[in-house]
Amino acid sequence: MVTRVTSQAQQANSLQNIFRITENLFKAQQEIASGKRINRPSDDPAGMRDALLLRTGVNQAKQFIRNIDNNRIFIQAGDTSLQSVDLNLIRAKELAVSELGGASTAETRGFAASELDQIISQVFETANTKVKNQFIFSGTNFRVQPFSSEASGAVYLGNSESFQVGVANNISIDFSIPGSQVLAADLNPQITNNTLVSSLNGGAGVTPGSISISDRTGNTASITVSSTDTIGSLISKINSAGVNITASINSNGNGLQLVDNNTVITQSMTVSEVSGGSTAMELGILGKRDGTLSGSDLNPVMTTSTLISTLEGGNGLTLNDINIVNGAASATVTLSSATTMGDVINLINNAGLNVTASINSAGNSLQITSNNSSTVAVVRNVGTDETAENLGLGGGKNIFTTLFKLRDAFQKDDTSAILVSLDTLDSSLASINNSRAIIGASLSRVDNSDFVHAQEFVDRTEQLSKIEGADAVQSASDLANLQFALQATLSSTAQILQPTLLDFLR
Repeated sequence: MVTRVTSQAQQANSLQNIFRITENLFKAQQEIASGKRINRPSDDPAGMRDALLLRTGVNQAKQFIRNIDNNRIFIQAGDTSLQSVDLNLIRAKELAVSELGGASTAETRGFAASELDQIISQVFETANTKVKNQFIFSGTNFRVQPFSSEASGAVYLGNSESFQVGVANNISIDFSIPGSQVLAADLNPQITNNTLVSSLNGGAGVTPGSISISDRTGNTASITVSSTDTIGSLISKINSAGVNITASINSNGNGLQLVDNNTVITQSMTVSEVSGGSTAMELGILGKRDGTLSGSDLNPVMTTSTLISTLEGGNGLTLNDINIVNGAASATVTLSSATTMGDVINLINNAGLNVTASINSAGNSLQITSNNSSTVAVVRNVGTDETAENLGLGGGKNIFTTLFKLRDAFQKDDTSAILVSLDTLDSSLASINNSRAIIGASLSRVDNSDFVHAQEFVDRTEQLSKIEGADAVQSASDLANLQFALQATLSSTAQILQPTLLDFLR
């Protein structure tokens, strides 16, 4: 039996062969042009999945490397700055030792005071170091100059938060040390219901005015904030305003929190200003949120009613003994019975040492001055306890207090204060070295992370190349074979498909 193959079937079969060869030829040309074996998911679905996962890992490694490279300079600058402070403290100690010698006089101590003024200026310059137009010792308040000079010493204006950078999945490293941890004290009290609105924002307070609060169902209320309000009274005003929002102190204890309790939602929860004021912004709650608004740090200053338990961001302080030397007078003052800053101040002032303790102008640490114009009151830790240091009274991390006290001792020819300052200088040097060790450990971790990510980048890029990369020699060979096959197919098809009039008369 003879089977007749129609011209249409012959044409369809020939075209199918040509299209198949042409498609394979295009794929080979694409592999050679792109250098990749996989250019679309259909080329190799399993390979494409692995390639996407590897490419994600490569991009993550590149981002972490950029994070490290862009910010390593902050750690390096911090270590360099502390090294400079360390050298200045060593020179200050040399001056103190030399001015306790038998050949020293009031005149030589005056010269030493002049040199110490230069040392203090250098330390101020170092403490206010900027990198990429950001202050490295301001915590996370990069734009705020951390230290300012006053007659009684230095005032720290930054915050106590460390600048952190992500160096791996779920891992962040401190790239700076706040000045409050290494150069000055910041007792950083939490806010409580009794905190006055006027004591917020570093003592600048909040501008009296009105704020508008709208919940997510559209209910709106206006809240009036006065300078006599406390945090507790302000929270009560919000909670009784007729909107379905609950106000409280946030979990960090440093700001307000607003929570919308509605289940039917028609809009965002909104806090806005009234009549172009700035009250909501200064309260740290300006803006729109889906359901919870956690306010920014309100940075309250200390007052005599501030509880010891609310200091250090709510961690509190354990107070023990401090030693105070004021000329010929010297005594150890026990502070363990104090519950408020006022109690601490009273215990010191009533110790019979002719000194006055008070809260400094920044409202973030204590200071002690002598009531005698010819003596300098110097405070130091007792043994290994750090009560004096933690309160900002001297020694340890209170570098500026230590240097100012020593300069004043030189100027007033107070040998007792110079002698005691040797102890505070030693504790300050130890504090600087400890901080440098912390920075060194951070730098080591950063370098290790950088090395790991660089190796990950190489390994994953190599594996990615193996999965999706084309074999150039094989692709070139396939291209030549396919070109030959296409020419042969076209030639044979031309011979087979030559219809004549006789083909249609059969």
